[in-house]
Amino acid sequence: MLDNNRGQMIMINLLFLLMTVAVLVALIPALNAILNIAQQSDNLNCSGYSYNGDANDSLSWNRSLPSNTLACLAIDLYLPYIVLAVLIGGVSRLIASRMEFGGI
Repeated sequence: MLDNNRGQMIMINLLFLLMTVAVLVALIPALNAILNIAQQSDNLNCSGYSYNGDANDSLSWNRSLPSNTLACLAIDLYLPYIVLAVLIGGVSRLIASRMEFGGI
């Protein structure tokens, strides 16, 4: 009976991990749009940013305006860190639930 519960809990936790990853994938375009707003020349003025692929647009990077390079670097690394945190947290939860119900 214990083996059956352990298998069910692993499958439920795996289902939760897949649902979390699916929601994360659905939210990435919205997060990316918000981060693009922050990179525009009227906000952080991030080097190399081109608004909608048009480098001549007024919201693209402007060399004459000051830029906060550390904040721009943090914005570039924001999405990968969120994805890694969700994946590491989900896998560690799966492993912890396996050990909780009698080991691997």
